[in-house]
Amino acid sequence: MYQGKLRKITIILLALYTVLTLYFLYIGFNRASFLEDSSMRYSLIPEGIPLHFPMGRSFQLWFFELGNFVAFIPFGIVIPLLFRCRFIRFITLFILSITIVEIIQMLSRLGSFDIDDIIINTLGAAVGFGAQRLVRRDRDNFKGICRIFLTAIVLAIGVIAIAGGINHYLEKGGGEVVALNQLALKDGAVLWDETLSSFTSVQKKVEPQINVYSRNNTRTNEFTYLLNGKYTRMAGYAAIPDDVINAASDGRSDIIFIADGIEIYSLGLSAESGLNQDTFQIPLNGVNEITIKLMNDDPNPATNAVMWDVTLTEVNTGQMIINRMKEKLKTLF
Repeated sequence: MYQGKLRKITIILLALYTVLTLYFLYIGFNRASFLEDSSMRYSLIPEGIPLHFPMGRSFQLWFFELGNFVAFIPFGIVIPLLFRCRFIRFITLFILSITIVEIIQMLSRLGSFDIDDIIINTLGAAVGFGAQRLVRRDRDNFKGICRIFLTAIVLAIGVIAIAGGINHYLEKGGGEVVALNQLALKDGAVLWDETLSSFTSVQKKVEPQINVYSRNNTRTNEFTYLLNGKYTRMAGYAAIPDDVINAASDGRSDIIFIADGIEIYSLGLSAESGLNQDTFQIPLNGVNEITIKLMNDDPNPATNAVMWDVTLTEVNTGQMIINRMKEKLKTLF
């Protein structure tokens, strides 16, 4: 534990760093613009550890996540060097403090209360605490302080790698792939072409391998499948076949996906606009039922748009556990 002159300097530096952190939490990043919205914003259900690999994410979002983590590592390093405390006591007081900060952000309309922020801030503080405990010697001189910060960097890289791997497993991983038409139909009616008839789209032959939405369905159709929270995503293809376009069709086909009563994705296909074929991949974590609505505004009685090879990927073990935890938390809040 620091004593004497070093202790006074460290306390001053900690105070200045705390003021700087509070500035960014309440004033920086154009926080004043938040005041235009009078509603209180909060998120009480965790979405996971908000630390991802930089690949596949916008640099701004990834940098914001990293900053939320790294900015609180110094607190974990410095506070135990100033005040004797064990990890449980330190982390409990830190969680209490950062929770108060988040509540003030929400009440002042200068931010939001986000449980994910508390998780990532606490993880950063824990890395700092671990770093200063791993360095036992020379902690009160420049050489020892450098060792502590180098150790914190190594630990931080390890935590980021582990958290990124876990997030990749929870977000991108999946179990068995099943065809949509194999599920139980809850509402509506839908015909699937059992012969898997081929057709041409954008002058290329399409040969469905798993299923194909029958062209004998009505021009406007709506049907619902039960998912029971067992699937993590849906994927497939949709198009207006060339023979429909060649028959002087100039209408538009819309395919809308509704999860538990909320529209989550839509496709707009139109020969006139040139967008007459597309693919889709839709996240479905925790969704109990999926409704698909097809609407065609062409006077031609034949169905314009078709879908094929529509599949769902089952959740893996980790996703199943997370979904169950979220359901329990929803009942509490």
